[in-house]
This record gives sequence, C-alpha cells and structure tokens, in this order.
Amino acid sequence: MTVEELERLAGWCVSAGIGEIEVSEAGFSLRLHMQSVVPSTPAAEAPKAETVFKGVRAPGVGVFRLDHPTTGRPVADPGQVVRKGETVGVLQVGPCLKAVLAPVDGVLGAALIEDGAVVGYGTPLYELV
Repeated sequence: MTVEELERLAGWCVSAGIGEIEVSEAGFSLRLHMQSVVPSTPAAEAPKAETVFKGVRAPGVGVFRLDHPTTGRPVADPGQVVRKGETVGVLQVGPCLKAVLAPVDGVLGAALIEDGAVVGYGTPLYELV
C-alpha cells in the first residue's frame, strides 16, 4: 500500500465513524486504530435525549450503492412502498455485493447517503415513513 492509499483509507474510516480496521494481503498486514477526539462538555450541561432512528441502516462496512453495480438501475426509488426484507440498496465490499434490506414495512424516504459513500455498520441510509 502506498502512503496515499493509507491516507485515503484512514480518511474513509474517520468519515464513516470506524474506530479500527485491519487489512491483510499476501505478505502484508496492517491494523489502523483511529482515536476520536471528543470535545469536553461542561458538567452542568444535561445530556440531550436521543431520538430513535426509524429507517434503514447499513448492515456492515462498505461502499453504499443506490444503483446496482451490474445493472446500473436504481435498486429502489424514494416514495416506493417496501416490505420487510425487501432489497433497497447494495453495500459493496471489494468485488462482493451485500443486499441492504428494509427492516420493516414502510414507504422509502430520500437517501440520506450519496451513492458511492463509504459507510460503517449502522450508518442511517434511508428513512422509512
């Protein structure tokens, strides 16, 4: 791996919120551990209540594809009624493709991530309404 490839890999991991990654090739192994810088919060500030995300999340780490790489057509369209288990996107990891499935029945909202973006496990991809 070149220095440029390492920098690009580290950048993708940081943008996707990945804390650690291990890459192995013939005769080569690399483990990157990204340390996050957490801004300190004053003790007097109360924690904010988190809202529960109701939508489709990434099932793993990879490159999110709105269009299927082999057909070039969209996997699903915003506003489409989807059923639990229906494919709504594709996660590409090298040459491998993994279906992104709707977790529940609903209407697919707009994509929250651009086509070709690197995502981490649990990254919100679509809202379901």
